[in-house]
Order: sequence, then C-alpha cells, then structure tokens
Amino acid sequence: MKKKILLLSIGIYIISLTQKSYCTSGGTCEYFSGLLNLIFGWIGVFKFHLPAFPWIANLILLISWKTFYKNTNISFILSILTFLTMLSFLFVDEIIVNDGSTKSKVIFYGFGYWMWLVSSFIMLIGNLIIYKKEKLI
Repeated sequence: MKKKILLLSIGIYIISLTQKSYCTSGGTCEYFSGLLNLIFGWIGVFKFHLPAFPWIANLILLISWKTFYKNTNISFILSILTFLTMLSFLFVDEIIVNDGSTKSKVIFYGFGYWMWLVSSFIMLIGNLIIYKKEKLI
C-alpha cells in the first residue's frame, strides 16, 4: 500500500510540472508552468519575496517522500506542513514576474497548481492511513 501511495503522489506531482500553475494580470499563463516554477521559484525565496515561500513545499514534500518508508511519523508531520505550505499560495495576491523587476496580480490558479496541491494531499491522507494502521497493530 505504501508503494501505491508514494507512486501516486510522485506521479501527480510530475503531471503538475507539465501544466500551467497560475496566471497573472500582467501576462499570459504560458510563462508559469509547474516546471518553470520549480526551476526558478527558489530565486524569490532567496530574495525574501514572501509570496515565493510556498515554493519551499517542494523540498518538504521531497523529504516526506524520502522518509515515508523509514519513519512514518516524520513523513506524516512533513506531509501536513507540505499541504499547508502549498495551500498558502492561495493567499498570494501578487508575485514577481519576468526578470524580477515587476509584480503582477495572481488572477487564476491553473490545473498545475491544483495537481501540485493534490500530490501533497495524497501524501497527507496516505500517511494518515498508514499511521492509523500502525497504531492499531
């Protein structure tokens, strides 16, 4: 069961990378694929641009995946943190675009964002199921 949960979460995450994540008022959705956000999102974090901090959820999710077999408790806590961090992007009003010199209002969340969120939700629910099973044994 653990393998199915993990593969499903990773698979949906990979799908999210191929899709548009969000649209801004200053441009089209074409520039904001999940893969581009993954590659360049860390720049906003290191510039201390608060709306970019949900990008950190990618790292937390990776650690949750890596600890899923070895330490379900850690993976469970990380999956909660990942989901909440990803969810926080819904509260972002403006984001830095282009070369980092301008901000644009986020006006739409695309399929890629929702799949990104679902990948962490699967880990959260999967960890919860495993946690409850292990407590019953």
